[in-house]
Amino acid sequence: MPLEFAHQHNGQFPDPGPWKHPVARPLDLTAPLGLESLPGQRFAKVKRAVFGLNLMVVGESGLGKTTFMNTLFNTDLKEDILPRKLHSTETVNIEPSYYELVEDGVTLNLCVVDTPGFADGMNREHNLTPIIEYIDQQYQEYMTAERHPGFRKVIPDTRVHAVLYFIAPTGHGLKELDANALKTLSQKVNVIPLIAKADSLTAEEKLSFKRTLLRDFEEHQIKTFPTDYPDQIDGADELLQHVPFCVIGSDSLALVGNRQVRCRTYRWGRVEVENTEHSDFVYLRELLMSTCLHDLVDSTHGVHYHKHRADALRSVGRPVSILECDDSYESQIEGTKQSHKLEMERREEDIRQQFIQKVQEKEVALREREEQLNAKKAAMVAELEQYRVMIEAEQKEVEELMSVSRASTLSKNGSKLFKAK
Repeated sequence: MPLEFAHQHNGQFPDPGPWKHPVARPLDLTAPLGLESLPGQRFAKVKRAVFGLNLMVVGESGLGKTTFMNTLFNTDLKEDILPRKLHSTETVNIEPSYYELVEDGVTLNLCVVDTPGFADGMNREHNLTPIIEYIDQQYQEYMTAERHPGFRKVIPDTRVHAVLYFIAPTGHGLKELDANALKTLSQKVNVIPLIAKADSLTAEEKLSFKRTLLRDFEEHQIKTFPTDYPDQIDGADELLQHVPFCVIGSDSLALVGNRQVRCRTYRWGRVEVENTEHSDFVYLRELLMSTCLHDLVDSTHGVHYHKHRADALRSVGRPVSILECDDSYESQIEGTKQSHKLEMERREEDIRQQFIQKVQEKEVALREREEQLNAKKAAMVAELEQYRVMIEAEQKEVEELMSVSRASTLSKNGSKLFKAK
C-alpha cells in the first residue's frame, strides 16, 4: 500500500531540501499580536551594529586622491603620528588605514587602502601585481575564517568593497595602463571610475570625455559599478547617467550665502565641490553612502568573493556540486532550466521551420502535378475534339453515300415498273 500511494502521489509533495522551509499555510488573526513593532525592533538592532566599508584608492600621483578622500567623508583622514616614509617609485606599496566615523548613533568602520607608487615609475609592467595580490589575500583570509571549525559569530570583513580609480583629465580616452588596470580590477572587485580634477575641464569637455571613456569601457569590456550590476543594486537608476563621475577635492572652506562650503578659489572665480553644475561629487557620495553601500558589500560577497571561492575549490579538484545544500544549487538549477527552455524553444522553432519548408515543398509539388494534369487534360480534350471532327466528317460522308445509294435504288425500281407496264 505505501508503495502504491507513493506512485500515485509522486511529485505532488516534493522534498524542500535541507536549507529550505516548506510552504507555510496562511492563517487569519482573530486579534492583534503587535507584529507591526517587529520592523522597529529590527531597525534598532541594526542601527546598533557597526557597519564596514573598505575602499581602495588607485591612480597616478598628483590627482588629488588624499584631498578627495578628506572631502568625501567630511573629515581629515589624519596620518599616523610618526612621519610617513618616502615610498619607492620602483614598486607599489599597499597601505591600509582604519578609521571610525560616527553620525547620529550609526558607526562606520572605514578602511582606506592607498596604493602609493602606482604609475610613478618608468617600468609600470608589474604595478598592478601587488594590488591584485592584496585583494586575493583578503578573499583567502575570509575563506579561511569561514572554514574554521571553531564557532565565530562575526567574521572580520577586510575584503575590498570598491576601488575608486582616478583617471587623469586628459580628454583623450584611456591610457594603456588605465585600460589594463581597469579590466583586471573589474574582474575581481567593484570598480568606480572617477575623472579627477574636474575643474580643469569645461562642461562640454566633460561630456565629450565621458562619452570617450564609456566607449573605451565597452571596447575593453570593463565592468563598472553600478552600471554593470543591474541585479545587485536597488534605486541607483538616476545615478547611472553620471558614470564616470567628474569629481573635485578641496580642504578649503569659504562662506557662500549663509553656509560654509568646500571649494577651490581661482582668480577667475570659485569652484564649489558640492555644486552639481561644477562636478558630480554629490552623486558619488549619494552612491557610496545613501544608496549603494549595502549593494557594494553584497556584490562583493555574492559576485566577486563567490567567484574567487569557486575558483579556489575547483583548483583543488572539487567537482561542480549539484547538492541542494550547496550555495550555488539554485543558480545551477535556474541556469539549467533556462538553458533547457532555450534549447526546447530552438528545437520547436527548427521543427516549425522544417514543417513550413516541407509544406511549401509539397505545395510546389502539388502545383506542378496539377499543372501537368491540366496540360494533359487540355491535350486529351484537343485530341478528342479532333476525333469528334473526324467522326462527324465520316458520318457526313456515310450519310451522303446512303443518300446516293437510296437515290440509285429508287431509280432502278422506277425503271422496272415502267418496263412492266
